[in-house]
Amino acid sequence: VLFRSGSIFYGFFAQRIAERGLYGPVEYLVYGAIMLFLLFFIIFPLFDRRGVKFNTKFMLALLPYILLGAALRVLEDLSLLPRSWNPLEPAYYFVTPGIFLFIAAVTLACLVFSLFASKKFNMDFYKLFAGIGLIFALPIVIFEIVNFQVWIGVIAVLLLVATTTALLVFIFGKLGRKILKPGLNRLAVASQALDGFATLVATQFFFCGEQHPLSALLLDSFPASFVIAKIGLVLVILYYVDKEIKSENLRGFIKIIIIVLGFATGLRDILTLGVGTCL
Repeated sequence: VLFRSGSIFYGFFAQRIAERGLYGPVEYLVYGAIMLFLLFFIIFPLFDRRGVKFNTKFMLALLPYILLGAALRVLEDLSLLPRSWNPLEPAYYFVTPGIFLFIAAVTLACLVFSLFASKKFNMDFYKLFAGIGLIFALPIVIFEIVNFQVWIGVIAVLLLVATTTALLVFIFGKLGRKILKPGLNRLAVASQALDGFATLVATQFFFCGEQHPLSALLLDSFPASFVIAKIGLVLVILYYVDKEIKSENLRGFIKIIIIVLGFATGLRDILTLGVGTCL
């Protein structure tokens, strides 16, 4: 009864998937609350107690799993994977938010296995964790890159991200500020820059749409403001995280969340742009 067309669940959470519409405020609130609860009351305490260090090495090892999620999502855009709004059907887990749950489950399973195997067989945890992710992600990513149709858009986004990140690092360095010191802070800015520029280029030059109402409003009123807002917000968050949070591991965990959110959408957008599903 719950998971059917016309139900409350359908109206608040499924209609957007079925009709490829805009996200609603109820979705934001519910998904955000669930995500924050899982991250800070279950995942962080669980792995922090087991000695997992949420540092730059961990983030780099995590990247293949983010890439896997983005690539799988693009396969659905290409109609090579099924789509469903019903969480009782497997196809639900190839679209947002189901794909976040699926990739999170895969990532956690590989993380637990890597922790166990690295200790039992005296292996490098980070290399093992990253290697498993690459085995899953690379075949799909290579397939999509081989089928790229809009290389100029992809190259433009990557150049904009690299230039903007390097310029910000230079400016803050000249000002004597350590906010963009090497490591997670730079990755956080780069991830949000990727998300911002990929969305900007895709929507303004290649006829892609935007599903988030606030983002769409910024892009429609003053497109560059979308990138400025994302980078400005992440800089403010990084400043307060470094200043106010005493636990180094919790600081790293929060920064990794920011990086994951940026790269998850940014990589999906740039792969979507590359394969040309918006054309």
